Amino acid sequence: MKLSRKFLLELDSGEFLEGRTVDISPRGALMKTTAPPADELLGSAGTLFIISDEGYFSVGYPCKVVRLKDRSIALEIHKKAAAAFGLYMTKDLLGR
Repeated sequence: MKLSRKFLLELDSGEFLEGRTVDISPRGALMKTTAPPADELLGSAGTLFIISDEGYFSVGYPCKVVRLKDRSIALEIHKKAAAAFGLYMTKDLLGR
């Protein structure tokens, strides 16, 4: 599903990445970052926060970096958090 939202990715290493979602699914998201991600991020765990237009942060969704390309990061949401992530993004898409 095409859905562009601001995000903040906090990696377990303490590093933060910002950007926008390009595409989402119930179990993951493709993010376009403001700076090219380093190759060593592949396989890294972290927490994804979606930032609303009003500047509010969503709850954190545990995730893992599964693919890198140019300025894009593909994230897989942890299976225990996937249902909540899917529900949040569906409600956001429907404007609720």
